[in-house]
Amino acid sequence: MVKLVSMDLDGTLLSTDKVMTKSFKPFVEKLKSKGIVPIVATGREYFMANKFLGNTDIDIVCNNGNVIRNNLTGKTSYVNPIDKKDVLEIMSFDKSDEIISTIHILRNDGVDLLYRLKENQDYNNSYVNVFAGRNLGVKDFLQYDGEPLSIVFAARYEVLKDFKEVLEEKIGDRFNIHLMEIVSKPYWMLEVLQKNGDKLFGVEKFIEDKNINLKNIISIGDDSNDKMLIENSGIGIAMKNGVNELKKVADIISDYDNDNDGAIKILDKVIFG
Repeated sequence: MVKLVSMDLDGTLLSTDKVMTKSFKPFVEKLKSKGIVPIVATGREYFMANKFLGNTDIDIVCNNGNVIRNNLTGKTSYVNPIDKKDVLEIMSFDKSDEIISTIHILRNDGVDLLYRLKENQDYNNSYVNVFAGRNLGVKDFLQYDGEPLSIVFAARYEVLKDFKEVLEEKIGDRFNIHLMEIVSKPYWMLEVLQKNGDKLFGVEKFIEDKNINLKNIISIGDDSNDKMLIENSGIGIAMKNGVNELKKVADIISDYDNDNDGAIKILDKVIFG
């Protein structure tokens, strides 16, 4: 019996051009009318997710499971920060001017992205600039206010591929490391999270007091940061446009991709027939 549906944003509910499917809000209302809880589980932080969800009354498991907030009110019900000592250790491996280094952070002053100032970097049209008005450049990460939620390095694929190998060798046993394509320059991001920083753990925290078991959950996504959740849900669905490593662990692959309303179509088919 399905009690909760978890939906990813990028590559799933959002088209390649970052447009939310028009079927989303009616489908959310349909789920609620049947007593099924809808949530969005995304790697995005709250304000970026809220931009796409608009006035939909839904809870968001954001920052890849490290924060849970209500989309309408912004009320935070869960935070899982990275230890600051771990942040400094991870950042100590960043020795390249080609890498843009950032920390997603929870603060009370409107800043939700810190980035390391490097003399030879241009941040125009970059990952940093996506958070214009909500970012803050710092010379180092020795002292800062707020609770760090995730660490993101942005660079060319070739640079991050090599950097990922270094991080996996040095700290891979203690952290989750995801290499993913993004829209903003330089087009690829390497995200580092603590081992209990994952969409799966965020969803588990959400259902903790709701008498819902993972076997009663349907989850859908498209990328490597969806893998643990898809693999452990009662029914895990990978998007047709998803990465191969996700498709290998999914129970179902959608009939259509994210540019053809693939997520809502397969969810509606699986749940309602």
